[in-house]
Amino acid sequence: DVTSAAPPESLLSYDPMAKLVGLLTFAAFLTAFFPAIDGPAVHTPYLGGFMDIPSALLWDSPHPEPDNALTVATWIIHISSLVEFLVAMGFCWRWADIVDQPRWKGLTWGLLPLHTSGIVACTSHLFYNSIPILVPLQAFLTCVGNTTAGYAAWRVAVGNGWRPPAEVPLLNSFLPDGSIEQDALENKALESQSLVGFEDLGEALAQDNDATFIVKLFAGCAVASYAIKYGEVWFDFPFEGGLGLSLAFIFVPSLLNAYKWYRRGQDPTFDGWF
Repeated sequence: DVTSAAPPESLLSYDPMAKLVGLLTFAAFLTAFFPAIDGPAVHTPYLGGFMDIPSALLWDSPHPEPDNALTVATWIIHISSLVEFLVAMGFCWRWADIVDQPRWKGLTWGLLPLHTSGIVACTSHLFYNSIPILVPLQAFLTCVGNTTAGYAAWRVAVGNGWRPPAEVPLLNSFLPDGSIEQDALENKALESQSLVGFEDLGEALAQDNDATFIVKLFAGCAVASYAIKYGEVWFDFPFEGGLGLSLAFIFVPSLLNAYKWYRRGQDPTFDGWF
């Protein structure tokens, strides 16, 4: 007999996630509080750069790192946020098929601007914050993403039968005439079960428990962080502040990501490219 692994506790209860959020919030408080009372300067490394490679162990690169270069730990935070958004988008897409509620796929689309906002932040740091226009661009995309994600979540709630209170007539005026879009459920094909990208990372690691999942996610983001931090100093473009190249770093992956979800909406067997 083939026995399947027991599902992780987080699949059955909110308790592990609540404890994890509480622990990480407390840890974030400590890592911000104690350095703050130690007289930090403008570019004091996060936690003293405890994960960084000592400069004495590094080869001489064509470009020395500027003072505002991110530490490895900070890069891990940035990169993991991008991966987590893709994983969440993949979960929403899969959940739509599991519960026969296509509006969950709308939440995937609603998260796209927020994911692009994260790419903008990473791109800004990749160019050592030398392109000022990226700051308001990130703020704009965050505002748009919060709006689209909120609207998508509202559509899911309405599709599941929730109705706004009568005291809020503005919300009631947006209620659709019909119920869930049943046409999206007709002729539904089986979703591809292959690993098509980071958005299916949750499925790929489904046999892991909560702890090993987090460890593997952290390890992957750490490898990418070391590669970016110590690899970019061997190239000229991060120090040239090219606006066109920075926008390409932002919108090429964003458009490919959007087109991938569009194709998967039209053809559920489409595997994508990343």
